[in-house]
Amino acid sequence: MKKKFFVALGLTSVIAISSALGAYAATKFTIKVNGSVANTDAKVINGVTYLPLKDIGTLLGASVQYDASTKTVNVTSKSSTPTTPNPSTPSSQPAGTIGLSRSKPAPLGTEVNFKVDDYSDKYTVAVTLEEVIRGDEAWRMISNENMFNDPAPEGFEYMLAKINVKIVSNLDSDASVRINRRDFTLVSSQGKDYELHSVVTPEELDGNLYVSASASGYASFVVKKDDQNPLIAFGRKYDGTGGVWLKP
Repeated sequence: MKKKFFVALGLTSVIAISSALGAYAATKFTIKVNGSVANTDAKVINGVTYLPLKDIGTLLGASVQYDASTKTVNVTSKSSTPTTPNPSTPSSQPAGTIGLSRSKPAPLGTEVNFKVDDYSDKYTVAVTLEEVIRGDEAWRMISNENMFNDPAPEGFEYMLAKINVKIVSNLDSDASVRINRRDFTLVSSQGKDYELHSVVTPEELDGNLYVSASASGYASFVVKKDDQNPLIAFGRKYDGTGGVWLKP
């Protein structure tokens, strides 16, 4: 019996709170964790109040188990329980991962959710690169759109990137967000912004979008012919960090 008593005492005496009560006093405590309430017994030993770990674990959504063979208390939270993703369900993009940094650009067809938060705009946008056309085909489309469009400079070629933009939420739900191709910048594989080239773009990306509305259209760029790995950026900070990064 004595051994069982000390095992139970080990389970109920892991969390301690200082108290001015005397040794071995017994009392009833009301414990609140994230707004949830539980009444639990407590033991006060030498001025320290001990609360049952199992009760606290329950409030925290954790399981508490005791292994008598190794005298080990195992506490497992729900967040640490491994989960197996459903391969049929598209994975969401956690903040700071794919598409939200230059080192991890989003590939074609990947939706990236991004929060714009500056002095004038506070909204969340979903951006997807749908199609990329460059070289002779891009120039054919551009020249057919307007006969006065100039060909790309020597050593360069046109790139057309079809981009879908959806406004997921907006701090001002009654306001619209203006999106157009000039919001997107092409960055070379060496890390230098390409200059914006003025051209009449076919099916140009442009629109005033309220929450839940979306627009899809082309942004046009001029890129060096030998640059096969440029990136498209949207919503960067003034120092070039952050924003959405897309891989054509």
